Amino acid sequence: MIYSIFFIGLIATVIGAVPPGASNLAVIKTTIQEGIQESLKISYGAGIGEAVLALIALSFGMMVHDFITMNSWVQVAVFVALAIAGVYLLKRKKEKEKSSRSLGSKYVTGFLLSAINPPVLFYWALVFSFLRATLDFHLDATLLLLFVAGIFTGKVVTLYGYSKLGTHLANKQPSKKSNINSLIGSVLIGLSLIQGIKLLLF
Repeated sequence: MIYSIFFIGLIATVIGAVPPGASNLAVIKTTIQEGIQESLKISYGAGIGEAVLALIALSFGMMVHDFITMNSWVQVAVFVALAIAGVYLLKRKKEKEKSSRSLGSKYVTGFLLSAINPPVLFYWALVFSFLRATLDFHLDATLLLLFVAGIFTGKVVTLYGYSKLGTHLANKQPSKKSNINSLIGSVLIGLSLIQGIKLLLF
């Protein structure tokens, strides 16, 4: 059980992190524009953000589940935010380069993109509900540390896979790097449509 808890955290994180989200797309974009080393900074920040969300869900799981379920405005806000971001990126014709960037900015960006994410918080609430119902899931300090390490590793590994995808796209179509905003915008609009359908059906 001691070592399996690490892999439970890792696998649960990978399952939740594989679908394209804000941090995934940011990693692709940064890899194409600045290289994989810079995108890894986002990955590390996102890994910490994911662990924080999981700990919140672990502590307040049912409260989080009930709050998001009973307050549809949270889901509407996610739908609107994705749609606005997607339209903005589709209309943005020229990428504005910043002359200076702080060393910590990408870590912070990754953390915020991962941590400020109500659907992921809801996902972790469901994960812990499932684990408690199917396993004797109780975490002491050591097990909690291993579980958090699994979450961080799972997030970083998944985003590293996305960074490799970004490298593939950059090598395959080096003349079309400027079109990455359009690609990300289209994906975000697609995600907003999925969220909208969920609101209508459930």
